[in-house]
Amino acid sequence: MDIKEKKIIKPQEVFNLVQYELSINNLGSKTRTRELAQARFIYFKLARKFCRYASLSAIGKQVNRDHATVINGLKKYDTEAKYDPYMNDIYDKISTKLDKQYIPPGRIQDFDMTFERILKRVEILEEQLNKLTND
Repeated sequence: MDIKEKKIIKPQEVFNLVQYELSINNLGSKTRTRELAQARFIYFKLARKFCRYASLSAIGKQVNRDHATVINGLKKYDTEAKYDPYMNDIYDKISTKLDKQYIPPGRIQDFDMTFERILKRVEILEEQLNKLTND
């Protein structure tokens, strides 16, 4: 898939995908069953990875929780995933789908940033600066 066909993901899209993949009707319900709690932990982890520019409050808002619950859920994901391989399996499955469709926040991995290119760019900028100060 070409980079131009990819897009930036929002917490709502991660929320919808987690609900779809786990066949859950309402991930944001107040129910504390193990299934729903683990699904929320998976959502928190995915949203934190793919929606890096979204605040913890925005991530939590999708499941009717606050930022402190998101922080706690991220910690609990790591703890529970050690003993329940199902969580990592689901996380990996959804993460793979998101990797194919969305641009992760941050620098593009294939960007050519060599020392020589940086030096060349600095030289060009110095020349432009000298022209401005000499005028």
